[in-house]
Amino acid sequence: MPLSAAATLSKEDAHYLEKRGRTRWWKRAQFPRVPDEGKVPPPKLQVWRKVLPLGLIFFVASFNLTILQNLKDAIMVTTAGAETLPFLASCVVLPASLGFFMAYGKMVEALPSRSVFYAALSPLIAFYVLFTALLYPLHGSLHLNGFYVATAALVPQGLHGLLKVIEYWTFSLFYCASELWGSVVISVLFWSLANEVCTVDEAKTVYPLMGIAANVALVLAGSWVKFVNSSLVPAAGGGTQAMLNFLVGGIVCLTGVMMAAKFALDNWCVGDYCAIDAEGSSPKSPKKKKKGSLGESFAVIRSSPKIMNLALLVVSYGVSHRLFEFAWKGQLRALYPTPAAYQSVLADVSIATGWCTIALMLLGKFVFQYFGWMAAAAATPTIMLLSGAGFFGLSLAANQGISVAGMDPAAMAVAGVMAGALTQVFARSSKFSLFDPAKEMVYIEMGREEKSKGKAAVDLLGSQLGKSGGAWLTQALLLVLGSISASMPVIAAAFTGVIVSWLRAVLSLGKQLKDYEQQKAAAAAAANGAANGAANLAANGAANGTNGAASAGLNGATNGASGEPAPTPAPAPAA
Repeated sequence: MPLSAAATLSKEDAHYLEKRGRTRWWKRAQFPRVPDEGKVPPPKLQVWRKVLPLGLIFFVASFNLTILQNLKDAIMVTTAGAETLPFLASCVVLPASLGFFMAYGKMVEALPSRSVFYAALSPLIAFYVLFTALLYPLHGSLHLNGFYVATAALVPQGLHGLLKVIEYWTFSLFYCASELWGSVVISVLFWSLANEVCTVDEAKTVYPLMGIAANVALVLAGSWVKFVNSSLVPAAGGGTQAMLNFLVGGIVCLTGVMMAAKFALDNWCVGDYCAIDAEGSSPKSPKKKKKGSLGESFAVIRSSPKIMNLALLVVSYGVSHRLFEFAWKGQLRALYPTPAAYQSVLADVSIATGWCTIALMLLGKFVFQYFGWMAAAAATPTIMLLSGAGFFGLSLAANQGISVAGMDPAAMAVAGVMAGALTQVFARSSKFSLFDPAKEMVYIEMGREEKSKGKAAVDLLGSQLGKSGGAWLTQALLLVLGSISASMPVIAAAFTGVIVSWLRAVLSLGKQLKDYEQQKAAAAAAANGAANGAANLAANGAANGTNGAASAGLNGATNGASGEPAPTPAPAPAA
C-alpha cells in the first residue's frame, strides 16, 4: 500500500519531462501543463527492491546530517563565537575536504566498489564516537588553554577567530567532521550508489521519492533534537555531555541501519537487474568526463551571455546565503548562549525548512506554469532581500539602541533573529524547489556543446566562488573591523548588493530567453513560409501540365474528326 501510494504521487514527476511540450515555456499561461493522469500509465512497482533500501539510506543520511549541522554550530558558536565560522570554512573544512577526496580516489582504485561505501563512512562514525566518549569529556585538559589570551595582542583583532579555532581544536575537528558528512555521505556515496543502481527510466520515479524522504527526515530530526533537549537531557542530569550521548548515539545506531540497507541492496540488485554485477563492479558504466580547470571555466562563461548570467545566479546565491548565515548565527548566539538553547532554535528552523520544502516541491511546478519562469527565478532573491532587510535593519537598530515601532532593543533583537530564521528557512527550502529547476530549465534550449561546457563551468565556478566567496569576504571584514557585530553594516550592504546583482541577472536572462524564443519562432515561420511556397509552386506546375496535356488531347481529337492533320509544333528557339 505505501509503495502504491508513492508510485501514484510520483507518477506525474516520472513522465513530466518526457510528456511536456517546450514551446514558449517561459511565458505565463503557456508553461507546459501537467499531463493528464488518464493518459499516463503509472510506473511499475518492480523497482521496490531499489526504492526501499535507497530511500532508507537517504533518509538516515539526511536525518544524521540535520543533527550534525545543529550540533556542530551549537558547540562551536556558543563556545568560541561566530567569528570562528569563516576561518573554519576556509582553513579547516576546505583542506579536509580536498584531503578526503584524494583518499576517496585511492579507495576507489584499491577496494571493490561494494566496500568503498563502508570504508569511506567508517572513519566519520569512528571520530564521532571518539569525540563523544573521549575528546569532549577531556576537552578541558586537551585544549590549548590560554593560547588565545597569550597571542591575541600579537595579531590583528580580525584574526582572533582563527586563534580560537586553534585553541578549541577538538571542537574544530568535530565541526569539520560534521561538515564532511553532507559532502561525503550524501553528495558522493549516496548519489554514486543511486546512479550505479538505477537506470535512467527508474531514476524518474525513484529520485523524486528521495527528495520527499530527505525532507521528512529534516522534520523528524528537528523534532528529535527538541525532544532530546527538553525531555531526555534534563532526565539524565543536564549538560552538553548528555546531549552528545543521546544525539551521537542515535547517529551511530541509524548508521548501522544504513549499512544494513546497503548490504541488502548489494544482495538484491545484482546481475541483469542493475549495473552492478555479482562481483560488485560495474564494467558497463561510462567514463566520466574530465572537468575543466578554473581558467577554462571563466573562458566558457565569457563566451556566452546566458552562461554568464547563470554563473551570476549560482555565485550570488552562495555568497549572499553565506554572508547572511554568518551574521545571523552571531546574533543568535547573543540571544541563546547555551548549546541546548541554541540547538533548539536551529531544530525549529530545520522543522520549518522541511515542511516549507515539501510545500514548495508540490507547488513549484504551478508557480512555473501560471506565473512563468521569471517569477519563479526571482522568488528566491526577492524574499531573501525582503526578509534579510528585516533581519539586518532590526539587528542594527537593536545594536545601536534605537527604538522602532515602540519596541525596546531586546524585543527588536528577538524580532531580527526571527526575521533571520525566516530568511534561512526560505533560502534553504527554495534552493531545490524553485532555484535549481529555474537554473536547469535554461539549459534546455542550448545546443549540446554549449549545454555540456556551460553546465560544467557554472557548477565548478559556483562551488569555488559561491561557497568560499562569502567566507573570504567575511574574513576580510573581520581583519578590518574586528568582529561580526562591528561588520554588520558592511555585511548588510554587501548582502544587498549581491541580491540586487542576482535580480539583474534574472531580468537579463529572462530577456535573453524571450529574444531567443522570438528568433526561433521567426525562423520557424520563415521555414514554414518557404516550405508552403515550394509546395504551392509544385502544385501549380503540376496543374498547368495537366491542363496543357488536356488541351492538346482535345485539339487532336477535333482535328482527327474533321480529317485535318494535327498541327506540327514549332521548333524550340536555339539557345
